[in-house]
Amino acid sequence: MRGALAGAFFVVVLAVGGYAVLGHASNGQAALSRFAVGATGDDGPTITIVSGTPKVGKSSGSSALPGARRVAKLFKGIHQKGLVLGRSKARVTLIEYVDLQCPACQEFEAKVVLPLVKKYVRRGKLEIKMQPWNILDANVGGHDSLRGQKATIAAARQNKAFNFAEVLYDNQGVEGTGWMNDAMISKIAASVDRLRPYTLAKDANGGATRRVVKSIDHWGKTHPRQMLGTPTIYLVRGHGRPKYYETGVPKLGKLEAAINALLK
Repeated sequence: MRGALAGAFFVVVLAVGGYAVLGHASNGQAALSRFAVGATGDDGPTITIVSGTPKVGKSSGSSALPGARRVAKLFKGIHQKGLVLGRSKARVTLIEYVDLQCPACQEFEAKVVLPLVKKYVRRGKLEIKMQPWNILDANVGGHDSLRGQKATIAAARQNKAFNFAEVLYDNQGVEGTGWMNDAMISKIAASVDRLRPYTLAKDANGGATRRVVKSIDHWGKTHPRQMLGTPTIYLVRGHGRPKYYETGVPKLGKLEAAINALLK
């Protein structure tokens, strides 16, 4: 999350207009204080897998979370490498900056991303690059966004980031309540086929994950006019530069038209 701004300003996060948005407050007073209630009972920044969690995840297991089988079917046969879903030779890339505890990001995933996966990604026309970004913790309290960010980046090291994030969205809790605790992360990891939960925790707390977090934060800080909240979307044609598309949940048809134009 961004640190203090110049003068007496600091960053706060508000849920406005269908997306999590960065805003400013002055003189040390948080805008809309109802968003500044801290969470209690969360497990802190360090992720630990709960004892008794299976060593390898299984979407059809008796303890798998709701939606796990659907997620396994959705992504079956689609190439994943790190935080990228789809073929590397796809002509267009969609980059999504998301906060894993943001309800608008969950809506974006369900209403926009999943149809794009079926229509474009599975056919090799589009690849999706996920960039987990923590913007909500600083204002709603707790560490849910950070923990979701770290766990998803760690799942990417096993090429299971999209499965992990989708199961998470299917079971998303209320912002700032500490719901992304060790028990929940353990359950999510155990619900993803062939994902190794204990390895995920080790990677989540490691230096490689910290470097990815730093890189994502750097993009946010250096593109303040674009990175207004989550989800934030960019489109890239071939190996060109990312072009800012929109912040918020876009209309599916409009986004498909933009993708089709780049495919021509």
